[in-house]
Amino acid sequence: MSQSLRIVHIVGSAFAGGWAFHPLCRLRDAGHRVHLICPEDGPLPERTRAAGIPTHIIPFPRRIRHMHSAAAYVARVAAWLRREQIDVVHNHLAPANVWGRLAAYAAGVPVRLTQWPGPLPLEIPASRRIEMALARLDSAIIASSTATQRIYEACGVMRDRIRLIYYGFPFEPFDPTIDGSPIRREFNIAPDVPLVTMVAYMYSPLQERSLRGLNVFGGIGLKGHEILIAAAARVREVNPAVRFLIVGDSLAPGEAERYKRRLHQMVADLELQQTVIFAGKRTDIPSILAAGDVAAVPSLSENVGGAVEPLLMERPVVASAVGGLPDVVRDGETGYLVPPRDPGALADALLRMLALPPAARHAMGRRGRAMVRELFDLPTTVRQTEQLYYDMLNATGMGGLRWARR
Repeated sequence: MSQSLRIVHIVGSAFAGGWAFHPLCRLRDAGHRVHLICPEDGPLPERTRAAGIPTHIIPFPRRIRHMHSAAAYVARVAAWLRREQIDVVHNHLAPANVWGRLAAYAAGVPVRLTQWPGPLPLEIPASRRIEMALARLDSAIIASSTATQRIYEACGVMRDRIRLIYYGFPFEPFDPTIDGSPIRREFNIAPDVPLVTMVAYMYSPLQERSLRGLNVFGGIGLKGHEILIAAAARVREVNPAVRFLIVGDSLAPGEAERYKRRLHQMVADLELQQTVIFAGKRTDIPSILAAGDVAAVPSLSENVGGAVEPLLMERPVVASAVGGLPDVVRDGETGYLVPPRDPGALADALLRMLALPPAARHAMGRRGRAMVRELFDLPTTVRQTEQLYYDMLNATGMGGLRWARR
């Protein structure tokens, strides 16, 4: 079907990455009229404006209990959706998956979809209850990992309307023939020194305020930086030459910056200053990964997270067995899986990986690249999403109809 659709993606954060940007461009290039609604200015709106995609900044209500501002937001967005005769509203991230849903439902948009970039909101009881109540407003739910799909199915919501579609992205920057030696020289790491890389934002420990401030992960950051640093101390005891290169920074000042300082202090307390290197924010991620022997993804909750990019670079991955990571990190095939929050298990797996002959590690990496190219191909995932739009439109009995004809 080649019918042009009027599509709005409502994204809950201006800091959403390529997973939010690239599908918009592909849908536009396929002939659809695509808009972005975002709560604030930032990197994502800057990219969409530069790409010529109509971008609308509409701040979300700050709290669910702020009924006046919530009603005003829903009414404003619903009126705009009706005025623009939107066919599809596709929500990503909290709080878009609350307010965007309500606005699309109030406007009577024919196709209403929600897609989470990860399973975390479904793993926290309070937010899961909200999600399952609101899921009934959707035409369909897109699960971006098998873990997310399983949670929805276990809760019995929309069982016949759940679709597994991964967030695709361009593969071109991730060329496994890239030379990583300049990165090693930059950080004074010899060619024969074992190198473990970790690429992740430094998210401070999450607080679930609705549960009297109980810490969701026991004071550990979402990406598990503390777990990797603790594991590094154990790995160094066996292999003193090993180096760990941690790439990424905090997203915002305040608590995130305090968390970053805490990680640096942890390295100092464990006397790992010569073993663990903080590289900060980098734009040359393919080169960083090319310099390493193995990538670590010790997240406490994750979609597929930092596992996809190293596998594209044909580097095996040692990852926590959480969320969607087992979708791509197949134990013994493309890397090793370990229990989350277990520095000892992570250290043992890293040592086992580094002890393998280089040819065995490269074979794991090659299998991982082939798997990732099959699951996360951007043209394929966008076609799947586009077909879902059409399927849901036809399911309403309004396929081919326009708002003016309703």
